[in-house]
Amino acid sequence: MTPGRLHPRRQVAGLLALGLVAACHHFNVRSYVDPVDLLHASMREFRAGRYAKSQEGFQKLTFDLGASDTLYPVARYYLGESYFGQGDYITAAREFRRVADESPNSALAPDALLRVGDCYAQQWTKPELDPSDGQTALATYHELQGRFPDATATRIAGARIRALNEQFARKEFENAVFYYKRSAYDSAILYFKDLIASYPSSSLVPEAFVYIVRSFHAIGYRDEENDYCGRLRQLYPQHAGVRQYCGNGTAGR
Repeated sequence: MTPGRLHPRRQVAGLLALGLVAACHHFNVRSYVDPVDLLHASMREFRAGRYAKSQEGFQKLTFDLGASDTLYPVARYYLGESYFGQGDYITAAREFRRVADESPNSALAPDALLRVGDCYAQQWTKPELDPSDGQTALATYHELQGRFPDATATRIAGARIRALNEQFARKEFENAVFYYKRSAYDSAILYFKDLIASYPSSSLVPEAFVYIVRSFHAIGYRDEENDYCGRLRQLYPQHAGVRQYCGNGTAGR
């Protein structure tokens, strides 16, 4: 660590504290000679929500500081946050990725990788959209778990993964219902079965079982219908679908 420089997490805490008490002033990156002063000023702009200004300051710092300087990953991380604050998720992801890959020993590296995933997840907010960004987010969260298994960011990523999987399950569910409503029962059954196999923890799994029961009933496959009714009773005995579609010979109605 460079002499006189604090640990990155202490640097960030100190900078945030300074941002709370700093007086308002005109921000001009060219007026700062000392990079620490520029970092302080840029953090004030960031804390105030002036992301375009903070971006300007952090960008200059990434040009001026050497990659070995302990301030470098801090500046690049908050450059990513400044882009994120402006809704530029692609550029933000690139900056966060550089922190994680160029400064892997920085205390901010796990957080940066988490934010890479967040950037892509932010671009896939509806199941009906192209899931490519959601898949990239999921892969990034898993990468975080592999690279930094003990980090706090990794525990957060676990929750993000569960939320994304629920979105993927929702997409699969909506595709299945699409076919079911058009009486394409064989296709619907395939989608519902895939949902159950791929996302067993999803809240949609019980309803997928119900739709499979109803689909088999509609095409007259009584053995398969009874089989899935048995599974539904065993796994989700309190589900309304058990009483409505699997009781007293009324399956599938």
